[in-house]
Amino acid sequence: MKNWLTLIASLLLSGCSMQPAQPAEDTRKYAHGVSIVGNSVLWSEKSEEQRKDGWTHDIYKKEIGESQFDTLVSNPEAQEPVSASSTNETSIITYEDGYDSKNNVSQRYKLYDDNWQLLHEGTLLDGGHSGHAASTDAQHVLFWSHGWVNGGGVNDLGSGKEVIVSTVSDDGDVLHDIKLSQAGDRDSWPMLAASDDNALLVWQQFNDDASEASLRFAVYDPKANELTVAPTELLPQVEFYIYSVSYVPEAQQYVVAAQTDQGGTLSLLSKEGELLDQIDSPRLVREAAPAIEGNTLVFPQLPANYFTVHISDDQLQLNSSNSLDINWGTSGTTGVFLDDRRVYFATLDKEGLQEVTVELDEAAQ
Repeated sequence: MKNWLTLIASLLLSGCSMQPAQPAEDTRKYAHGVSIVGNSVLWSEKSEEQRKDGWTHDIYKKEIGESQFDTLVSNPEAQEPVSASSTNETSIITYEDGYDSKNNVSQRYKLYDDNWQLLHEGTLLDGGHSGHAASTDAQHVLFWSHGWVNGGGVNDLGSGKEVIVSTVSDDGDVLHDIKLSQAGDRDSWPMLAASDDNALLVWQQFNDDASEASLRFAVYDPKANELTVAPTELLPQVEFYIYSVSYVPEAQQYVVAAQTDQGGTLSLLSKEGELLDQIDSPRLVREAAPAIEGNTLVFPQLPANYFTVHISDDQLQLNSSNSLDINWGTSGTTGVFLDDRRVYFATLDKEGLQEVTVELDEAAQ
């Protein structure tokens, strides 16, 4: 593995070149998927040996501020994109796995205790893929895809066929699942965030030739195993893969960020799925999630910026920053506050994991 580069961004540099929202090269083949659980960063990346050829990744874990890393999953083929979250008792990772799969890939998961000792592992479905994880206080929620339709989408690679939500207990048992897609749907890239007791699910639904996709959402109660809000359109058009969903505990509300052909859009939803506010935003980074502290969210922004969003009285307030000396990766980015002024981001590019510490501009706080 390479050495990580930590950048202290002083926000004094400008003039960075424009960066395309969709990369010319599919950098997911080098590294894909990153999450932060507590102080632990988890991500999928090729080792130095794997970089010689093939689409192969292992899953790694490191602590923020430390250089040493541990390997959580290492098998032939690719284990990506990894997504991780935790309940009050256990942590879970889920990933698409090409190893020993009869249907090309399988959606798998592993459950860990507080010390990242493995408790349980399982497969949701041989043939499943593109899964992501979020957790309530007591249950893990995995949102994943099944099936594939060739053609259309980014680089004409095609899209998923249907999306499924599953609930996993702290013992690692799959308690139940619900398929959200109907016959004839073309649903792909499921994302989610969880509150203490429910989850907001979002995904892209393609038109017949997969030249465009709408952004849809639903609200899921994992304890009751029911959709309290049925699949509903949030935006009529979204740029492929450029959206995220976050839960803000202090506000007890969800924020969905999405890029459309008109620019960025931020949507504020209640836990019950009611749309409370919707505003324009700067350009978003593909597969990027914000850092959250109190009622403030800090989003990566193309080409080399960040912006902050504050929630107050069921409304969103946005502040932009100056430029940073950083190019955000497009195959996974997420962040966490270190203190009131500093935000740590882990971002994935062709070289793998990059670590960035952003010192917030006072005007943007």
